Amino acid sequence: MPAPTPTIPKRVLNATMGSPMRFMDEEVIWDLEMSSSVRFRRPFEMPSWEGVTDNEVEYVIEDPWMRIDILAKSFYGNEEMGWIISARNNLDLPDVELYPGRRLKIPMRAWVERVLLRQGR
Repeated sequence: MPAPTPTIPKRVLNATMGSPMRFMDEEVIWDLEMSSSVRFRRPFEMPSWEGVTDNEVEYVIEDPWMRIDILAKSFYGNEEMGWIISARNNLDLPDVELYPGRRLKIPMRAWVERVLLRQGR
């Protein structure tokens, strides 16, 4: 007798201030070989940055040991929101791409909460 397929609602990760994977749907499939369910997330979809240019600040890196999670904690109160800064500045490897003198565009917290995290609802 085959195992029942679990029913998991789409978009398990809802738009909350601390959801670092906000724009990724979560899926569940049944792995017959392992006889268990497997969760996975779809690839990241770049959010719309429409209207952000009037709602962001420019930040210049001064500390050679600066990290994305530290910036996110400082600007948003949550280190897991570093993905916003990385996505806005097209950083593929933020730990390597942050160096003294680097200029970053950082969306303001109010805009992130009011516009960015509400996309895709």
